[in-house]
Amino acid sequence: MTELLERYKNSFEFKMNVLYTVTQGLYWMLVCCTVSMGSAYLSNRGYSTFSIGLLFAIAYLFAAIIQQIVSIATDNSISFDVIDVLAIIGVIISVDLFIALFTSEKGFATGVTFLIAAMLATVIQPFLNALNFHIENFGIHMNYGVARASGSFFFFVMSLFVGFFMKVISEKATMFLGFVVALLFTYLIIFIYRTLKSTGIKVNKEFDPLEPDITNNFSNSYIKSFINKYQMFFLFLIGIVCFFFGHIIVNNFLFQIAVNVGGDEASNGGLLALQAIVELPAMIFFNWLRERFGTKPLLATSSVFFLIKIFFTAIAVNVGMLYFSMIFQALSFALFIPASVHFVDEIMPKSDAVKGQAFITISMTFSSLIGSVIGGILINLFGVNVTLWFGFVVTFIGAIITFWSLLRINTQK
Repeated sequence: MTELLERYKNSFEFKMNVLYTVTQGLYWMLVCCTVSMGSAYLSNRGYSTFSIGLLFAIAYLFAAIIQQIVSIATDNSISFDVIDVLAIIGVIISVDLFIALFTSEKGFATGVTFLIAAMLATVIQPFLNALNFHIENFGIHMNYGVARASGSFFFFVMSLFVGFFMKVISEKATMFLGFVVALLFTYLIIFIYRTLKSTGIKVNKEFDPLEPDITNNFSNSYIKSFINKYQMFFLFLIGIVCFFFGHIIVNNFLFQIAVNVGGDEASNGGLLALQAIVELPAMIFFNWLRERFGTKPLLATSSVFFLIKIFFTAIAVNVGMLYFSMIFQALSFALFIPASVHFVDEIMPKSDAVKGQAFITISMTFSSLIGSVIGGILINLFGVNVTLWFGFVVTFIGAIITFWSLLRINTQK
């Protein structure tokens, strides 16, 4: 420990990596409190599954719009950068979560404060990733992989804490812990800003996380030509929409799924924690996996494990079986996210790769929207079991489409 403290004091590069790693950790703890435990929080406050799904959908939609608006504003500003964005969002979400502590049960303010928190937590992610590149502009080598993996570990710890305190104290525990984490996150962002400013280095070009100058010109003619050029890639996008649909149903309504087999808030937290911890190996060793097996086989594997995960979730009759189903997160979501990025870079030239990645993001966002709304409606009308089997069928279709498109796709770089 002494050696680490000495290294922190004497090595500016090590210090910035530590600060960024902790920031990633705090962010994923915030996501746990504001998004992942949202279904349990709203259910305990009297909201129906349809209302919960609708709130999630609106949050995802607004987040996608705000990300673009803020990114364009940041790109066009000389004095406004990614650290300013993160600090301002940190302050707003802190205030919002503080207000949430004083809301009444199924009141309007409860839904609004949740919506704002979930939306802003989603908005933060691309800008926090961009902070990594912003720091590198100061001549510092950053280890993003370690920082992101630590985020999963922090999420794991917070899931256990939130689930426990929601059960033994109050559902507002998730808002209180989220408020504390948001304050720490905001403080750390400001501390990083001051630390970088103390170097005296001037950075001329800010890294724009969404590159609006490239991604903002999605004209109809360009989209048509892009689809004609990458037909199998767009078939792959349809596969993403389908198998991600089942993933969203499981994640957004995990509390309802747990309650259906005798679980509670603590079970929900434990299930989320298990998902987070099993993601670590694939994230840490992804480069080795990619070199050994290739990106396309990894994507095909992830689609199969999305299917396996929702299958075992659907047949679960107790919480123990649900825990078993969550293990398959290790080779589904944990593989898909990094593999999808490398996949686009491998099949497209740089001029098209940015838009290709944007299309993947749009597909995931669209799937999140329809998964949230349809999942909420189906649970309200037919219950958890029917909803999960419906999700299984859609995921199965997605896996078939994904396999077919990956077999047919050619490297056109």
